[in-house]
Amino acid sequence: MSNDATTVAQLQSVARQLRGIGLTFNLPEVSEARGVRDELANQIDDYLVPRLQRLDAPLLAVMGGSTGSGKSTITNSIAGADVSPSGVLRPTTRAPVLICHPDDVSWFSAEDLLPDLPRVTGDGTATGITLKIQPVETLTPGLAIIDAPDIDSVEEANRELATQLLAAADLWVFVTTAVRYADAVPWEFLGRARSRGTSLAVVINRVPVGAETEIVPHLQAMLTEGGLPDVRLFAIHQTDLVDGRLPDQSVAELQGMLQGLAANAEQRAEVVRRTINGALESIPERGAAVAAASSAQDGATEELRATMERIFNEAKNLLEADLSGGSMLRGEVLDRWQELIGTNEMMRAIQSRITSVRDRISGFIRGQASATSSVQGEITSALEQLLIDHADAASLKVVTTWQQLPGGADVVGDDRSLERSSEDLRRNVGQEVRAWQDDILDLVRDRGSSKRNMARAMAFGVNGVGVALMIVLFAQTGGITGGEVAVASGTATVSQTLLNAIFGEQAVRELADEARKQLLVRINTLLDLDANRFRTALWSTVSPPEATAALSQSLLELKDSR
Repeated sequence: MSNDATTVAQLQSVARQLRGIGLTFNLPEVSEARGVRDELANQIDDYLVPRLQRLDAPLLAVMGGSTGSGKSTITNSIAGADVSPSGVLRPTTRAPVLICHPDDVSWFSAEDLLPDLPRVTGDGTATGITLKIQPVETLTPGLAIIDAPDIDSVEEANRELATQLLAAADLWVFVTTAVRYADAVPWEFLGRARSRGTSLAVVINRVPVGAETEIVPHLQAMLTEGGLPDVRLFAIHQTDLVDGRLPDQSVAELQGMLQGLAANAEQRAEVVRRTINGALESIPERGAAVAAASSAQDGATEELRATMERIFNEAKNLLEADLSGGSMLRGEVLDRWQELIGTNEMMRAIQSRITSVRDRISGFIRGQASATSSVQGEITSALEQLLIDHADAASLKVVTTWQQLPGGADVVGDDRSLERSSEDLRRNVGQEVRAWQDDILDLVRDRGSSKRNMARAMAFGVNGVGVALMIVLFAQTGGITGGEVAVASGTATVSQTLLNAIFGEQAVRELADEARKQLLVRINTLLDLDANRFRTALWSTVSPPEATAALSQSLLELKDSR
């Protein structure tokens, strides 16, 4: 494989990695980095790769400059025909025109150069983002000229296209005027040409007769001061147009330079190679600026991710504390359980023998399946609401926190649904709670599998024993105040006594621990799935962190091969 072929493969890798860099967060200086990313990727695809693959193609000169500088008039004058529209209406050049000798049309009709730009040839009318190929008999073979849109056009699409076309040029022919040559925008583009080693010629148009002795040396001094001392400068005097074109002598010097390059293969190759080398040498630094911006976005992305994970982990911890802190025994859950077992009577019975306690509880529970179901239903409702409340609070906290962090507002956007728990969680939470209650009953059946224990459990009813286990799980008094403490404590004592009578104290502790673990697994899974909405929103907005490393590696390989 030739060196150029190796370089082409490396350039294609760099362009591919550049296009994989999202830069979606509106971080400081990101706008400039986006411009560098797009311009560099376009230059690689539009110019460097096709030019390295076709070094013998005609020289491509792009006529660029500010609004009203006279690019189209100069292009028409060099061509000796009205090939590019000119006039006072701005912007005039809406679709770029490429002129070349008929023998060279095939070079530019193929979509190697500027591959994403549609072509119009012959008598077709170019509109929008389209490149019109216009053959001109009077143009020297080996030369093509593009009349580009204005670099300061009022239309953003024109400005972007002008930048893209200039990046695809072997030679910039930069046109300014006697009254605008010191403007900032032209010098920004000239600075790009300098930093990239682009072959460059500058035309100062509409120079008043007699003023060239002052204006031309001043512009030449500015070019020297700007790091462009060797740029060839052409002055075109203010003059009347003939049939909309400049007199032949006005463009003779510029036309002679272009035709000379076209006719001399050695000089043409020198210009092309100078521009290629300049562009190649500029890529590591320009690409590094994109990688730095991408790295900053990666840091912001990680902060958003870590913040979201922390908030949802806090929600899990708060929820676990509520589950074991007595909160579940407020309201209807406590009322229904008290109705089922008759807490006050059972508290008096606790002072008597355990068998008596068991018999009394059995008497209340046996034959009250509907009452037991009522308690289970209240537990289900309370658990559902508790989980939804914590998920809602976590979601709202993530949104409000993200909106204060770099990039967070870009991720959240206008999606108000992220401010509360998802419909999936609300739809599935009841099912998960009921499945957990089924797990509790399975635990009771499994632990009561010995003949003696099963007989005891059956005396109370498996569902009733399962509900008692749930109550023990929730009945710690943390978080309950005032008169509720005594009630909850009595409820817990009765439930604990019941379970101890059936399974034994150690077995009850093990059952409660296992029940808690199984509940937390289901709850945490639901919260994790709800948090996935934020992960999806984040990763669908940004490029993966591996993209930065891949770009840096491609840039390093290209640099090391030079």
